[in-house]
Amino acid sequence: MAILHSVELVLAIQRISNPFLDILFRGASFLGSEFFYFAVLVFLYWGKHRRLAFYLAFLVLLSLYLNFLLKDFFRIPRPQGEGLRILEQPEDFSFPSGHAQSVTTFWFFLAFMMCKPWLYFLAGSLTMLVSLSRLYLGVHFLQDVLVGNFLGIALAFLGFRCLRLFSRWKFSSLHTLPVLFLVSLLLFFCAPSPLGVKVAGSLSGVLFGYWFTGFVGIPESSFSKRDWLVGVLFLLLIYLGGKILPFSGHWWLFGRYFVLNFFATFGFPFLVTRWSPSKKCTLYRS
Repeated sequence: MAILHSVELVLAIQRISNPFLDILFRGASFLGSEFFYFAVLVFLYWGKHRRLAFYLAFLVLLSLYLNFLLKDFFRIPRPQGEGLRILEQPEDFSFPSGHAQSVTTFWFFLAFMMCKPWLYFLAGSLTMLVSLSRLYLGVHFLQDVLVGNFLGIALAFLGFRCLRLFSRWKFSSLHTLPVLFLVSLLLFFCAPSPLGVKVAGSLSGVLFGYWFTGFVGIPESSFSKRDWLVGVLFLLLIYLGGKILPFSGHWWLFGRYFVLNFFATFGFPFLVTRWSPSKKCTLYRS
C-alpha cells in the first residue's frame, strides 16, 4: 500500500505544526530514546528492582540490536521531499523505527510482567504518542513505526514467555562465563554499524555486570541520596571521558559502552558495598 511509504502522509501530519507541537513531539520522541531508558533502568537497578531492571535492559537492548540489523538489511532511506520539515538528523536508515520498537518493547513487557490494566493502557498510549512523534518530526514513514510496534510487542511477549520458562536458571554459575564471552564476541562481530556496536557493548556490559553482581553476592538495596549523586557523576565522567579521549574504531566504541554499562550494573553497586558497612558482599559458590 502506497500510504505506508508515503511522504504525503508525513506532510499532511506536519500541516498542523506549531512551536508548541514541536516541543511536545520532541519530548515524546525522547521517551523512545536509549538515553531515556538508560536513566530509567539505572533508577530501577539502583532502587531495589535489580532483576526487573536487568530483564528490561536485556530485552530493550536486544530489541535495538535486532532493529539495527534490519535497518542495515533493508537500507530504506529516511523521508525526503519538498516542504518536508526534518526536525531530527538520525545517523541510520529508516526501516523499522527504533524509537517505536523500543517504547513498545519496554512498556508492553512491563505490562505483561505486572498484568495491570492501567499498564496496558499506558503502554498503548505511549506507543501511539512516540510513533506519531516520529512521523511529525519527519524522520519515518508509516510503515517504519507500524513494523517497529509489531516487533516490539512480539519481542515483549516472547521475552515474557521465555522468562517464565527459564526463571529457575542460575545466571551466577561459573559455567555461564564462557557463554557470555562468546555472546559478546558474536554481538560485536555481527554488529552492522557503529550504532549496532554501541548496543553490542551496552548489552555485553549489562550481561557481565549482572553476572558479577550475582557471583559476588551484592545485596539488593536502595541507594542513599549521596550514593545516587556520586554514581551519576561517575557515569557522566565515564561517558564524557570516553568521548574526549582521542581513540576511535569499533573496538574502542564497544569498550566504551561496555565499561559504562558494566559500571552501572556492577562497578558502582560494588563500590557502595565497600563504603557502606551495612551492605556486605557474599561470594557465590558454584
